[in-house]
Amino acid sequence: MAKTLDNYIQEITTLALGRDMSTRWYRDQVRTVVPRTFSESAVSRLIKTGNTQSRPTYGTLNLYMYDPKLKEVLEYYDIFPLVMPIKKHKDGFTGINFHYLSVPMRLKLVEFMRPLAGENRIIGWNRISRYKLIRPCVKRYLAPHVQSRFLKINEEDFTIACMMPVQRFKKASTGKVWSDSRRIAV
Repeated sequence: MAKTLDNYIQEITTLALGRDMSTRWYRDQVRTVVPRTFSESAVSRLIKTGNTQSRPTYGTLNLYMYDPKLKEVLEYYDIFPLVMPIKKHKDGFTGINFHYLSVPMRLKLVEFMRPLAGENRIIGWNRISRYKLIRPCVKRYLAPHVQSRFLKINEEDFTIACMMPVQRFKKASTGKVWSDSRRIAV
């Protein structure tokens, strides 16, 4: 039986024995417990076998499959976004896709967002717009182009989820995306 994302997170959480561990410790555990890379079908299975919902949960992280409307003109895009939705639209939502940042930068963004996060909580743009790491991550998602249900990530699992190697960029390498994001965020 294939492991779910919750299985990976639970295995790492169990290894912590309820103690607060360093970010480095969690990163080492992710490298030990989680496969170095996931195929696209494996990421799809992680999403489909988890506790999913038909709509995104605002104020928390969501993992899902996405096929952009304008993929032909985009320089690159992520087909498995890890997004914290921040604004509703009649045809979708705007969210912060953590995958556009390298893992160390993601963890800084998680620590910034954690006090603002809360299930079904809309986070106002004015509260976060001046934080530079957010700039390369704000993306608009159209509901008709969402290709799966939304896997909600619980707040206590944000750190581990941000370390999971599930991003899949099309038309550019992960290194290129992260390099561009670093330039934008400075």
